[in-house]
Amino acid sequence: MLKHIIIIALLIISHAFGAESSHGGSWIEDWLYPDTGLFFWAVITFFIVFVILRWQAWGPLMAALDAREQQIKESLNKAEKIIEDQEKNAQENETILNKAREEAKNIVFQAKEAGDQLKQKFENEGQAKYKELVANASEQINTEKQNALNDIRKMVVDIAFDASEKIIKRNLNSEDNKKIIDETVNRFQNKN
Repeated sequence: MLKHIIIIALLIISHAFGAESSHGGSWIEDWLYPDTGLFFWAVITFFIVFVILRWQAWGPLMAALDAREQQIKESLNKAEKIIEDQEKNAQENETILNKAREEAKNIVFQAKEAGDQLKQKFENEGQAKYKELVANASEQINTEKQNALNDIRKMVVDIAFDASEKIIKRNLNSEDNKKIIDETVNRFQNKN
């Protein structure tokens, strides 16, 4: 509507200046020396169009500009609020991330501690088992050693008895034989 009014006003003004004047000259003279009555009506028409434009176009135009300004302000306020919310969310996310990192460190520390404890437990159990095995082996070795020594004693006794019987060529009583054999075996054990 504003466009139509401006076009009409321009046509009226150009018609006022473009009309044939009473001077009868060229078009340059018509533009330089316009008709006074026509000029007067052109000015009155301009003011009427100006008042109509101000009344009909200026108010809605300003209202539209004000509405647009308000809309832009609201958009900017929303954008600022969104930015603030994003910053707040970023801070919260950073806090959550730091907390998660701390929890991860704690979990790793606890796992390491549990692993160390388990390692220590296994080492202690292994040491105990080792000592038990060593003790059992030592006991078994001692038992086997005693058995071997007893077997050796018996063999030595038999050999000594046979040897002494051959050397002496006489038969001593059993007690004397055993006494001699025990002394020989004890001397043999002390040397070994």
